[in-house]
Amino acid sequence: MNLDFTVRNFTLTPAIRKFAREQIKKIAKLLEDRDHIRLHLTMAIEKRRNLAELVLAMGEHVLTGKAATDDMYQSIMQAAEKLSRQVGKLKEKTETKRKTRVSVKEATAAAEAARADTEAAPDSAKKPRIIATRRYAIKPMTPDDAMAGMSPKDQFVVFRNVESDRIGVLYRRPDGNFGLIEP
Repeated sequence: MNLDFTVRNFTLTPAIRKFAREQIKKIAKLLEDRDHIRLHLTMAIEKRRNLAELVLAMGEHVLTGKAATDDMYQSIMQAAEKLSRQVGKLKEKTETKRKTRVSVKEATAAAEAARADTEAAPDSAKKPRIIATRRYAIKPMTPDDAMAGMSPKDQFVVFRNVESDRIGVLYRRPDGNFGLIEP
């Protein structure tokens, strides 16, 4: 974990630097990948207030803890506490997302098992159903652009017609031509 200091309107003493590093160690215990994390501590004195701001940058997340008190040690400690609460919330949020992904995978596996059971049943017991396969980005283009953008594997393309501002579906016909469905 990289720790940078910025000091304004006072001198940084070794005691304050040591205290700040000890407070940062508490935050570092919460984080797993400490090599890619940057932490910046800005300390300043303005009109009898001691300001401390901790900015933690890890990946796409930037977390900030600020505090202003009469004592610089107190400011650093409060800023570190605020930042550690934010790190805890972020960690909890990612764990929840991870658990959700796992439960979605379990649900998908259960659905596939049910589908296999249904496929094993006789044809008279089968009912037609809708199976969602993937999502499509609807891009504004002309039907000619949609036809040019289709790969040989694509059976159809959904697009927004630039000329009429309506949703259209361009599909490949069995005879090799293309069909256009537009409401």
